[in-house]
Amino acid sequence: MCSGAFALGIGVSSTALLAQEQASSTGQSGTASTATPAAAGGATAPAAGGQTAAVGATATIQDVIVTTRLREEELQEVPVPVTAVTGETLDREHERTVKDFADKVPSLTVVAPNPRNTSVAIRGIGKTYASDALEASVGVIVDGVVATIPGQTWGDYGDIQQIEVARGPQGTLLGKNTTLGALNITSKAPTFEPEREVEVTVGSRDLFITKAAASGPVIDNTLAYRASVYFDRQDGFIDNTLNDTSYNGQNRWGAKLQFLYTPTENITNRTILDHNESKEQTLVLQRLSDPKYYSDNGALRTGTYTQRLATFSITPTFDAFNSVQLNQQQPVYSSGNGISTQTDWKLDNGYTLTSITAYRDYHFSAQNDQDYTNLSVAYAGYLVDSWQGSQELRLTSPKNVDVLGQKFDYTVGLYALRSEVTSTLRTDFGSDAAKYLYYGTPLAGSSALLDGVKVRAAEHPDTTSLAAYGQTTWHATSALDLTLGVRNTYEEKDNWGRKWYTGGATLNPTLEAYRNQVVGLYSTTPGVYNTNPVQGKAIYADSWSWLVNPSYKFTDDILGYVSASYGEKSGAVQFNTTTGLPQNVLPEEVNDYEIGLKTTFFDKKLTLNPNLYYTEVANYQALLATLNASQTVYVSYLGNIPGVRLRGVEIEGSYDTPIDGLRLTFGGAYNDAIYTDFKNAPCAGDLSYARTQSCDLTDKRLAAAPRWSGNVGATYSRAVGDGYTGYVWASETLRSGAYLDTSLSKLAWQDGFGLTNLGIGITPDDKAWDLSLWGKNIFDKQYYTSITSATSTGAPVIGSVGDPRVIGVTLRAKL
Repeated sequence: MCSGAFALGIGVSSTALLAQEQASSTGQSGTASTATPAAAGGATAPAAGGQTAAVGATATIQDVIVTTRLREEELQEVPVPVTAVTGETLDREHERTVKDFADKVPSLTVVAPNPRNTSVAIRGIGKTYASDALEASVGVIVDGVVATIPGQTWGDYGDIQQIEVARGPQGTLLGKNTTLGALNITSKAPTFEPEREVEVTVGSRDLFITKAAASGPVIDNTLAYRASVYFDRQDGFIDNTLNDTSYNGQNRWGAKLQFLYTPTENITNRTILDHNESKEQTLVLQRLSDPKYYSDNGALRTGTYTQRLATFSITPTFDAFNSVQLNQQQPVYSSGNGISTQTDWKLDNGYTLTSITAYRDYHFSAQNDQDYTNLSVAYAGYLVDSWQGSQELRLTSPKNVDVLGQKFDYTVGLYALRSEVTSTLRTDFGSDAAKYLYYGTPLAGSSALLDGVKVRAAEHPDTTSLAAYGQTTWHATSALDLTLGVRNTYEEKDNWGRKWYTGGATLNPTLEAYRNQVVGLYSTTPGVYNTNPVQGKAIYADSWSWLVNPSYKFTDDILGYVSASYGEKSGAVQFNTTTGLPQNVLPEEVNDYEIGLKTTFFDKKLTLNPNLYYTEVANYQALLATLNASQTVYVSYLGNIPGVRLRGVEIEGSYDTPIDGLRLTFGGAYNDAIYTDFKNAPCAGDLSYARTQSCDLTDKRLAAAPRWSGNVGATYSRAVGDGYTGYVWASETLRSGAYLDTSLSKLAWQDGFGLTNLGIGITPDDKAWDLSLWGKNIFDKQYYTSITSATSTGAPVIGSVGDPRVIGVTLRAKL
């Protein structure tokens, strides 16, 4: 993925303008419209005409300058479906994590029960499903640097300039791994004008958040800095009845230090150093239910989770939103460091040469209770260490370059990335493992079979990626533009895998053979297990991305556009879960078609931007499931779904109502997403034939892709007393029902729901401070973010739950 391309941002939609004006009306300075990082790697750039665009009651859509195509353009002139939200709006509504950002963008879905399991989707697809070898289809970019590991995005974003979500393939300018879209997060840049701000929040479940930021000159007009830090702590909402632990709270902190260096009028450098760290009691999955009967024929299930626990005189409870019973769960640790430097050199002929160099590392450790009880069956989790380095060189032309009497804009660039990951799954079995796993068989009495066995499964995926790209816009007439783009990417990928175990008692050959099988080693031969690394089948891939994007300006207030684009994400070097032999994942190919309008009405008070899309994905990369060699447990593996199709309509807008101080935002999406070819899909585990057959899910709705989604918001402000402004805001996020399991199990259905957030606040006219009372999910709606159906091998229905109601009070002050 092209990290450097994102250093110039993606763009701001009508939603962003509204967010800015909302921020202004509440006494906050909305700056996303003018803080385009094009000129200084994120430094504030002037609007057209050399003046900073005003934000407030008199601001219009045309004041917003965006850099969707890596150059400064007016918002409604950009023929791309993009949604953006300012940092002021996110701060005010306490949307501080990647998971929270989905509240503001209907087409964006984020599931993030822990750092490694963070998955980002656009229009229902793009998740990584906690794989360290499978790259995401939706690019996540933070301050111009790609997050090759989703866990790099974990933590709070407390000093944000803006976020942007671009939909559809973005590869011809915005890099690899953006075959389905991109989420770009941009921090506030250093300023030569001194700034100081602190924020303190207290709230439900002992919520305590502190944030601080400072910016100003080190050397006047030459060197500026910006430093920011946050601490975030909150008790969990799921209690462990076996001890005093609570789960799914927060315990994290982060810091960022930036320097902006402008030695001459034509050279600008922005350097960013950051660190994030968390150590939290987090549950990725917990037990939700355990069906007594098969859902297809009503027959009694045997060897169920409840039946297995009955042999230990345990009756399980299923109260996932409130309590669990765990004795082997360990805190989840995550940390990451980064450094990036971007230099922009404005040449005498009007061209800009950009160099972006970046390095990031990431570390993760988890140990999860696998039986969800106080038994000693097993606990398991991943240990991950990764690093990445990237370099980009880019040349951007001035606007309206004359070529043979025609006017063009263009950007060309080169990009290189190297990344390496070492990922080890650690599983430790206990004294109750054999009795639990071999329920109903003679082996259940062999208590020593697995006691003390420690299984390790390691892999080391690495990637070298080289790319050349270019995109140009031909201004055919004053109304007609044609944008063409192309990117060629060459990649080398490799991996090795190794499984081994240690510990356990010495057993007779027959029991040794069963032990080899149950721990999931790469052999079904009695007494044989793998101890040496197995080298994967390396990938040497050459792929293309392209874009054809005509647009026509019907009037000054109506822009129409059409686009056809293609993107390809390379495959992954993987291994067969049963044999351990190399079994690679095929490349993912996307063909996408968009048609939309950018419109304003009523003297630019109403903005309405509809977009139609049709997307076909071949060999969609996903995490699938199969039984292990001993037919005892289901194991996940990376594979391909042959065909997926999306089609739908999106609309977003804003309305500056005739009521003074009242402003509305709205966004919605209808998404018809299906599997067009999925004949050998895993069957839902609650079906009687799940262990012996595959299922044909062709023409069925795509999992985790709600048909309808939307959000609406309102902000109202007015003078209260002498020298003060009061404000209230409300937002509603809506999702229709969807299956949350790839197998489309009936047990994995999540009904449609809505989440309501509210706030009220006051600020003086000089904006010196802001005090607000707010609530998220104020009606305490209970919902699931992921579900895995029950299996015929004794696992219950498991899943992750959404966050409950939170009430807080926040004080911000400028020093």
